[in-house]
Amino acid sequence: MKAINCRLAAMWLAFMWLVFLASLLILPGSLQAQKAVFRIGWLEVCDAGPRRPHFDFFRARLQDRGYVEGKNLIIEQRFASCHYDRMPGLAEELVRIPVDVLFTIGTRATRIVAQHVKKTPIVAYSCDPFEHVARLAHPGGNLTGVTCMTTELMPKRVELLKELVPSVSRVTLLQDPEAATNAFELSKAAGRRVGVEVQATQVSADDDLGRELAAVAKQRPDALLVYPDMVLSAHPRPQQLGDFAISARLPTMHAFRFYVDAGGLMSYGATLAEVYAAAAEQVAKILGGAQPGDLPLRQATRFELVINNRTAKILGIKIPQSLLARADDVIE
Repeated sequence: MKAINCRLAAMWLAFMWLVFLASLLILPGSLQAQKAVFRIGWLEVCDAGPRRPHFDFFRARLQDRGYVEGKNLIIEQRFASCHYDRMPGLAEELVRIPVDVLFTIGTRATRIVAQHVKKTPIVAYSCDPFEHVARLAHPGGNLTGVTCMTTELMPKRVELLKELVPSVSRVTLLQDPEAATNAFELSKAAGRRVGVEVQATQVSADDDLGRELAAVAKQRPDALLVYPDMVLSAHPRPQQLGDFAISARLPTMHAFRFYVDAGGLMSYGATLAEVYAAAAEQVAKILGGAQPGDLPLRQATRFELVINNRTAKILGIKIPQSLLARADDVIE
């Protein structure tokens, strides 16, 4: 019996030794999983300006979700210097790294990236999401994201502009038609309802807006309506627009407040803090194992009306009390 017990004890020790050796083999893998570094591709059509609050919103929300740059996260950034034809090559470069998720901004940019990236998950910030998905609730494929609903709000902006400046009868829409496929039609239809004729001037990707602003001046509109595609949003164009509007004594209507901070008259649209935070949350879900096609494409829920009273005074415009009461912010 004693011999049997000894043999059992020896077998037990041998078994425990094998378990210990197996744990040594498994442990490095588990530690590696805990220390995994994720890579996000950030792809913009225009170069970064001196201030990048949208990038800060994005990075801060990822940190809230446990993804911290310099610890378990690397953000690979690429910029196409406002040349859309460079986007495919930059997207493919990010895929080759490889990145776990590719984030891109703008309707036209998203359309290009989605044509060339078929497997890597894409999170897109697009103002016209039905350009990319058939259903917001279940986009399918490898793309999801967030929309600021800029295109849908174009009629509202026309109405607000008319309310602010009742004498307006001719408005020029400054836009890239490939970035805003139906913004012009929506704006024209809204204009007809309030007695405003809307015409369009196209935006190129030149280093500045000299040619476009000269065309606007030649049309001599009563006001300027700006569709915020990525080229018009890139530094230094918002400031160029603000300076031009004041020198030409031209009321302007925008989608985002950063144009108003640069001297534009009024904006109505989504808050960028919400949009970029929502995009980061979509990215975090994918890094956590979710499939992009199963993630509902999120819509902006917070919108703000911002009026620049300094610009209004320069242009000799008295802001109606009805608008002042509804404004989320008035710049004095």
